[in-house]
Order: sequence, then structure tokens, then C-alpha cells
Amino acid sequence: MPRKPRPPRPLPNLSKPPVPPVGQAAAFKATLDQEIIKVLGAIPLLLPLFERLGLRQIVNRHVTPSGAEHDPGLVVLILCLNRLLAPRPLVHVETWLADTVLPEILGLNPSEFNDDRLARTLDTLAPHLEAIWQELVVRAIISFDLDLSKLCYDITSISFTGDYDEAELVRFGYSRDHRPDLKQVELALNVTVEGGVPIDYRVLAGSVADRTTPVDNLTRLRGLLARLPQVDPSRPPVKPLFISDRAMLTPESMFEYDQYQMRFLGPYAGGEAGAKLLAEVEATELAEHPLEYRPQRAERDPDWQSYQGVLRTLELTSPDGAKRRLQLRMLVVWSPAKARLDAQLRQTSLEKLEASLKALASKLNRRPYTKRETVDRRLRHLLNHHPARRFLKVSLQGQDGELTLSVERRQEEIDQAARVDGRYLLVTNDQALDAEAMLRLSKRRDVPEKRFATVKGPLEVRPVYVHKQERVLGLVFCSLVALLAYALIELECSRVADRQTASTLFAEFASVAVVVTRFNDGSTLHRLSGVRPSHLALLDALGLPPIDQYVISTS
Repeated sequence: MPRKPRPPRPLPNLSKPPVPPVGQAAAFKATLDQEIIKVLGAIPLLLPLFERLGLRQIVNRHVTPSGAEHDPGLVVLILCLNRLLAPRPLVHVETWLADTVLPEILGLNPSEFNDDRLARTLDTLAPHLEAIWQELVVRAIISFDLDLSKLCYDITSISFTGDYDEAELVRFGYSRDHRPDLKQVELALNVTVEGGVPIDYRVLAGSVADRTTPVDNLTRLRGLLARLPQVDPSRPPVKPLFISDRAMLTPESMFEYDQYQMRFLGPYAGGEAGAKLLAEVEATELAEHPLEYRPQRAERDPDWQSYQGVLRTLELTSPDGAKRRLQLRMLVVWSPAKARLDAQLRQTSLEKLEASLKALASKLNRRPYTKRETVDRRLRHLLNHHPARRFLKVSLQGQDGELTLSVERRQEEIDQAARVDGRYLLVTNDQALDAEAMLRLSKRRDVPEKRFATVKGPLEVRPVYVHKQERVLGLVFCSLVALLAYALIELECSRVADRQTASTLFAEFASVAVVVTRFNDGSTLHRLSGVRPSHLALLDALGLPPIDQYVISTS
């Protein structure tokens, strides 16, 4: 039998007067003038970190404040905190600031941080952004003892809504946001494998191709690495291993890396030589070399099928005509997941092309497909650059009005493609890396992708809501400084065995506030609210100041 619906609950009697306070509650209310809640949140985690980085001092060293305005370092600090805690367009930062404890902690008036003021500071920052970033990162590397032995490099796009006629870098280009209708800039990022800490970034024109950037990127990083012994003579020189994706490992970049004794690792297309190498390895040889690497998601999968890998060598000749040669260590990898995907994509692509050709054949000798020239043009359109084109033999016979179309599968081509399903090449110039290390380390190239997700997600690098190029670059800079702090907090927490993401930490601290109570006699009481033992334990484990220092004494 169907359950009977519950009767609706009676509404409370709102006309009934509230119970008046008695005793101490009544005395408190009689003296109370006003009560305000000020957001504290994760500020106890962030302010000490920015002080350790010296953000405010570094900015002020490079940018001279104008008139009686707040120093630019303080403005940048406020913008970075806003990106981390509650990203807002510039016009709303003032309101956000007024609702936090920052005005009292830092001794500032929120009304002085309106959007005009913030935009003017971004203008003054623009000529100094690279120098400020370099000094800030060197400070982070030394102060937080960052491991630079393994670095990842990648590029993403940041799309913009609007014309952006005042910003030359904002252009149409290949969109990783799948918005080819929008202009964009490219953001190139280098991060450490340990902790995913950004150590260098560049804002590039939205039309720049990935493969044109690695050599310039290496030049910039060499300059950064050369500064470290100058600042800290006790720090030994670093020759990092660069882990990147296929687009970044061009012949030019590989010779550049090797010339400066830099190591590299990543997937490699290899052209005809690479295709030959993939095909010549026998499946039986691959099966004899299973690899131990297993992704975290499959750690307890009883049906897990292992990766396989066989080492080879390949000699590369420099593309500049100098006849330099480079010995590369190649790993032919077989991935079970990629093998299934390759076979599925080939079959799907083949069936779609066959269906399109069958539909065309059914329309032959009827308008508009009565003339051979028209059908030839349609065939070229269907077959041009189609991934399944090489798997079919397509023939058009007959004269106008008597046309026939035959389609036959090229089974030898299909079998040849199936032979390399699941296979790809990894390449390195580091002769010390074995097959296990090559595969395991290559999987870390997703580290910058996760940082890109943070910039575009929690830090909301877009929409930017400014149109001048100087202000676009300034806000991207503040977002990257915020990302630096985000990554450093995660790294510091992981070092004390707390492996939460920074977003989770910020959410946990969101309940923390300072309740400001003002009494009729003019006195004020500040009290902490929402503090949990876990907050105190984390601050203590990280060696940060106690949370009660952010509460002003009773006056």
C-alpha cells in the first residue's frame, strides 16, 4: 500500500512576542550598542607566508609609491589575498576588504582601495613585473627549500570576453578552453614536480604556437637558476630534469637542453624514425618487460593490466645543419588503456566515414550528384585529413548520370595500425634513467595542468574585468603570486603530514571570524568565533603565530 503523506507541520506563531532576556543576558543587552562579525578565515595561514616571502617589501623596492597613497606593496598584498580567499572584480574588492579583519590588522581604510586606486597600482606595476617575480621566486626557493631537480613546463590559454583593442597580447588562437570565438592570451608556466610550485611564468600572445616557446623558456630558466648561487652561495648549482609534453620536445629544444647540460624527458613523436621504432618492437618483447608503475586510481584493482616498456636508442641530427648528433634514450611504452582507446577510436572513425560514403553512394545520379566533377569535390571534402582515410579504398566509376561508388576496407593498413595500438615513445637524454623511472616521472607532467586548473578555478584568473594590457598583466601577476602562495601552503602542510589541498584548508578556516562588540560606554570587545582544535593544531604544526594575535585587545 502507498504510504500516506505526512500532514504539514504547523507554522510557528510569529505573532507571539519573543521571550525577553533575563539575568546576565539582559544586562549584556542593556549595555550593547552594536555587534559586527569580521571575516578572519585563512588569513592566519596566508599573512605569515607573504611576510616570509617579503612580498610587500619586494614590490616597494621596485615600485615607488605616488603621493600620500598606500604603498604599492600593500595594494598587491590585498589583491593577492583577495584572489586566494574570495576572488572579486576590482570594483568589489573594497566591499570584500571592509568585511574582513584586514583593515584593523594592517591599519588601512577600505574606502581607499577602490577600483580606480587598484587599477592605478596595476599600471605602475607593469614595467617591473618580471623583476619583482624573479626576486620573489628566488626568495621562495631559498626560504622554502624548494627542490628544483625536476621541473615541468606547459602552456594554457586564458580567454577574454570583449574586444580588448588596447591589449596587443589578447588575440585569437588555438583555445584550450574550447572557445575559439573568444580572444585569449597564452600562459606558460614552469612548476616544481614536488609541490607543483610555480617558479616562472610568461604571458604570451594568444596566437603563439606551443612548439615555438621551449627554447626561450630554457633561456629564462637558466637566468633564474644562475641567480641562486649569487643570492645563496651555499646552494649548489642545479641542473634540473625538465618534464614536458610532446609539443615542447622539438629537435631544436632538445639540442638546446643538451647544449647547456640540462636533462629532459617526455613523449616524442619522432617522425618517420619514431614510427618505425614503434612498429619494429615485437609484442612478445614488450610482454617480457612489464613495468611496475600503477596509477593511484588502480592501486587495488585486481584486474589491472601492467604497462610494458622496452628501451631503445636513437641518434638525432641537429636541424640547424651543424651536423651535431645527440644520443637519445627511448622507451617504447605500451599502455593497456591507450590500446583500448586507440582501437575504439579507429573503429568509430572508420564506421563514421563508411556511413558518410554509403549515404553519398545512395544519392548518386540524382541532383546535385549527377556530375562526376560534383561527386569528386564531395569525396575530397569527406576524405581530406580524415583519420580513417588510409583504411579505405574508394573508387568512383562511370560517366555523368551513370556514376557508381565502391568502398573497400584496406585490411593490411588496419592490421598495421592495430599493431601499434597503445604504444608511444618517451625520450630523454638522461642516460641514468631506467625504464621504470622514465615512465613514472613522465606521468608527473600533469602537475602544471593541475595548477592551471587552480588558476582558472579557485583563483578565477578570468574574467579579468580590465581592458588595458598593463592591467591585464598586473592581474595575471597577482593571480600567479596567489598561486605561488597556494602551492607553498600545500607543500608546507605535506611536510607536516597534512596532505589537504589549499582549497580544502581555506574552506575549513572559512568559519573563523572576529566578533566585534561595541558597548554604550564606548568600549569595544573583540572575540574569536568558529575556531576549532584542528585550526590550532595546524598553525602549531606549521610553526605559525597563534590565532589570538589577530584579535585586538579589549578597549
